[in-house]
This record gives sequence, structure tokens and C-alpha cells, in this order.
Amino acid sequence: MVKSEDTVFIDSNIWCYYFDSRLQEHSQIAGVLRDALTSMNVIVNTVIVMEVAHYLSRNLEPSQAQRVSELFINLENLTILDFDQPMMRSSISYLNRFSKTHGLGGRDSTIITSIMEHKVASVMSHDRSLLRLMDELGIKTIDPMSK
Repeated sequence: MVKSEDTVFIDSNIWCYYFDSRLQEHSQIAGVLRDALTSMNVIVNTVIVMEVAHYLSRNLEPSQAQRVSELFINLENLTILDFDQPMMRSSISYLNRFSKTHGLGGRDSTIITSIMEHKVASVMSHDRSLLRLMDELGIKTIDPMSK
């Protein structure tokens, strides 16, 4: 599979900033994320979806959290990758390879697996450890908070 230059994997922290307008980060990333949603193929995995839904359920009223979660998973150009057993095995491998050297966590390892196995061109996140490792692995990184 050839890497598609118009694909971006968007990390959960960016989605949380976007969906919660009370956060100071919201205004800084809202335009960048809207641009990505209209010009790129956006990728997430089911782990990211659940992390965002968890954040929403803890920070919004139940009906609002449900509405926003549905809006999220039904975005027109959003591809949600299923986190299956082969992805789990690959993620564990990345976790063991980079946990101590780069501070990689479990969620981060699922992002790396998703990007590498599906030839995603870039990652948008505000997680410095993840972005540093992705840069080392040759993946374009986007941190809207650094602009």
C-alpha cells in the first residue's frame, strides 16, 4: 500500500480540545482541525474513539456527550480502524520497543500501529513524546498548539 499524502491520524487530545469549547486549547486548534476535516482523509482507531467518548462522558451532560460522540463517529471523511488482535500484537511490539526509550504508552502504540499498517502520511497530536517518535520514524507531525 502506498502512503497517501492526504491522510492524517488525529490523536484523542486534539479531539477533546475540539469538542470541549470550555478548554483554552479549543480556539487554537478549532480552525486547524476544521481545515483537516475538509481537506484530508482523517483516520482514528477504536481506542481513540473510546478515549474521546470517555472524556466527553466525564465532562459533558450525558445527552450532550452522546450527541457529540455520535457526531464524531459519523463524520463524513472519518475512517475508524478496528482495533483487532493483529493490531493488538503489533501495538504490544511497539510498546515493548519504545516504552522505555521514548516514554511510549499503550494508546500511543496503537496509534503507531494504525499509522504504519495503513500507510497514513501524518499525525496530529499535542503529545510531545509521540510526535518526537513519529518524527524519528519518518511520519510527518502536526502540533496545532505549537503554532
